[in-house]
Amino acid sequence: MDSTVLWIFTIAGSALTLLCLYGAFKADRKLFLSGLCYFSLLPIIGESMGYNADKASVHIIVVLVFIAQMVLTFPNKNEYGADNTAAMKLAGKIILAVLIFNIGGIIYIFCLHAGVPRRFGCFHIAQSLALIYLIFKRMSGKGPLWVKQ
Repeated sequence: MDSTVLWIFTIAGSALTLLCLYGAFKADRKLFLSGLCYFSLLPIIGESMGYNADKASVHIIVVLVFIAQMVLTFPNKNEYGADNTAAMKLAGKIILAVLIFNIGGIIYIFCLHAGVPRRFGCFHIAQSLALIYLIFKRMSGKGPLWVKQ
């Protein structure tokens, strides 16, 4: 990948990760989900650009994982409260799945030496920390108290 594309991915990844973090800490569901959802496009595009026949299965798996993350985190206008127990349990499972996807991204970048610049792994670390923050906030019974849109 040439340096211009890397800088574009770095700037876009930084902006979307900051949007995700801001949404998590300000309890704004739409901003949080937008940051996660649109960030998922970056690995999809990057893996598609780096596709080669030698590692085709790896590229396809990464693309599919981030398509799943994009679908799970697509920001919509559906709102539910603590009175809807099914939605609350489903939301817990979705946040856990997205956390596992991002931890997988961290392992893929830092441990498997996939040839992806480490700065992209830092984005996954920041997003994972935001997800862990929301999990602890939810487990403590304080939230996440999403701001109504």
